[in-house]
Amino acid sequence: MDALRIPGSGWTAAVALKGLVLALLLACAPLARAAEPGIPAVTSAYVTVQDGVFLLNVRTEYPLTEDLRRALDDGVTLNFDLQALVQKRRRYWYDADLVDVTLRRELSWHAVSERYVLKDLSLGGQQLFTSLEDALAAAGTVQGWPVVVEPQLDPDGIYEISVRAGMRRGRMPDALRLLAFWSDAWSRSSDWYVWV
Repeated sequence: MDALRIPGSGWTAAVALKGLVLALLLACAPLARAAEPGIPAVTSAYVTVQDGVFLLNVRTEYPLTEDLRRALDDGVTLNFDLQALVQKRRRYWYDADLVDVTLRRELSWHAVSERYVLKDLSLGGQQLFTSLEDALAAAGTVQGWPVVVEPQLDPDGIYEISVRAGMRRGRMPDALRLLAFWSDAWSRSSDWYVWV
């Protein structure tokens, strides 16, 4: 039996169908990663300009898992990083990195006060929360973070801004260090959230 041929081309229907299935799988790959449990996800990001300073506003969803709650109860600190990358697009060469900065925050459980402590390691300051849900929501909210000033930018240039959120294990009590020596289960990062 002859294979079904697509008119006007040398391709068979089977080859075209395989190509279509591969294209659909590749298109759905980012969705599968975002649905993976324990992976943070950047849900929105935008820039506002105030007095020549470009301020980044980002909303990240950090997953609340039982392992995360148990680790905090055991004295482990968690670090939350938000990396921002500003690149100038070039037509005939690689894009130029203009700014590559990281905002770092640390979450811990304070057993005496029974509060979650969120420290901003980059900008200074700390906040206290009674619930882990509220602490994670605050860790994922960034408003007015200055990343670029107007003199750094070429008025005729086209710029791409990318942000990525990460979560990793921080300090640990000595008793837990030996148990977690080989584990990298606490190092998670989101996909890049990109816009021009």
